[in-house]
Amino acid sequence: MLQSKCLPLDDPANLWKYCPSLAAALVFFILFGGSTLFHIFQAIKFRKTFCWVLIMGGIWETLAYITRFISAQNPTKSGIYDLNFILILLAPLWINAFDYMLLGRMVWFFLPEKKLFGVKASMMGVMFVCLDIFSFLVQLTGAALAVSKDPSKNKTGTHVYTAGVVIQQLFICCFMLMTVKFGHALNRKVSEHANIYDGKKLLHVLHASLALISFRVIFRIVEFSGGKGSSLNNTINSHEYFIYIFDSVPMFLAMALMNFWHPGHILKGPESEWKNTNKKQKRHRRRRSHRDQNGGNVEMV
Repeated sequence: MLQSKCLPLDDPANLWKYCPSLAAALVFFILFGGSTLFHIFQAIKFRKTFCWVLIMGGIWETLAYITRFISAQNPTKSGIYDLNFILILLAPLWINAFDYMLLGRMVWFFLPEKKLFGVKASMMGVMFVCLDIFSFLVQLTGAALAVSKDPSKNKTGTHVYTAGVVIQQLFICCFMLMTVKFGHALNRKVSEHANIYDGKKLLHVLHASLALISFRVIFRIVEFSGGKGSSLNNTINSHEYFIYIFDSVPMFLAMALMNFWHPGHILKGPESEWKNTNKKQKRHRRRRSHRDQNGGNVEMV
């Protein structure tokens, strides 16, 4: 039977405020690992290279739970404990970035005008991913300071990380406006190669993923809002089930959703990737230009 190396909670060398469950860590290591391997297979099968972002999130989540498993057996080793703390805080940002990239491809595939609010589909993902990177850097700075043994740096890190997740949720709210606009645009006109049912189905999956991420983000805001050492923070950090219910489960469901309703099932053909379409259009323009130069009688081989 799996059993953690539990030290007395008042032992100053013990980094955990509870006796962490080895079984729970192993279960989520298997769940995230399995989902990630399936995503790798699907990305290859459907030739969706942008899925590497979601795969990276899955790798970080998987590493978070294997390091948690190791740390539970070595409760005095700060290195592995800190790595687990940072990974579990930052891994969801990759999954969030994937959602941003997915909407841009949906706009390109489903809408004839290939833009929303005047923003080109190819720029939409770039814009929000840049915002996500900014949020990532703020949260990384906060998480790095939060594992410091210096109380002042620790407190500052908690506040910085909290600011980072608040910023992340603000960006998600702005992004949700884009998805609502996309839904309205679908009802007006859909590209000839696509159909409205597929667009709405994938949009529902995207909304569910964003809701799960937001659920987890709000939990982290609540957890750290009072600062480390507050009664609420201490309550959450002294009971392991909070982390699994409000972080592990929603993030696994966000990944599993994309396994069961993978974008590759719907975003098919040359119109599903703007790079491929651009190349096709350039070749067509070159052929047309060549014919025009030769009076329309000679075609380029």
